[in-house]
Amino acid sequence: MVSFHRDHVVTEHRDARRGWLLADAELTDPAVAARYAVPFDPMDVPRDRFLVAGEAWRSIRAGEADPKTFGLLIPGAELTGAWFVAGNVRLDLAALNRTETLLWDIWGVGAEDDEGMTDAIRDLYDEVARVAGNEVRYEEARKLFTGHDGLRTPRTVRCLAAFNGPHEVDLRG
Repeated sequence: MVSFHRDHVVTEHRDARRGWLLADAELTDPAVAARYAVPFDPMDVPRDRFLVAGEAWRSIRAGEADPKTFGLLIPGAELTGAWFVAGNVRLDLAALNRTETLLWDIWGVGAEDDEGMTDAIRDLYDEVARVAGNEVRYEEARKLFTGHDGLRTPRTVRCLAAFNGPHEVDLRG
């Protein structure tokens, strides 16, 4: 049985000696770490213990993973599929371009379900996943982000945060 890949976020930080490391701030809470018996340093998450969005996208596209095993299962909604993973790939590209958004912010090229994922959208996210992958070249990430209206963060995004309902947010206001 394939496990469900619950949407979760980590950050990366640069260690002068060891290079880029994954960090999971949630696991630094002693109560959380004790509950899950975390066998590694939360500030150095092993790469095989967290599947980043670009890798998830590539595994879906290669037919190695079921898109419905990625996302969020919340009461009254099932937010799963390739479209959901594509949104996280877009968020990663934005973060690489020093654009801070919320996890629930949506904009640009994408779809609201897997049926809306056209070949053109899939091909675009193949490129985004490649560029935002493990060996990031900032210049290439910057060119893709700034050169594509559907990827670049607009002035206003739609926020789907559950705590205050869907609404528009002016990012530069």
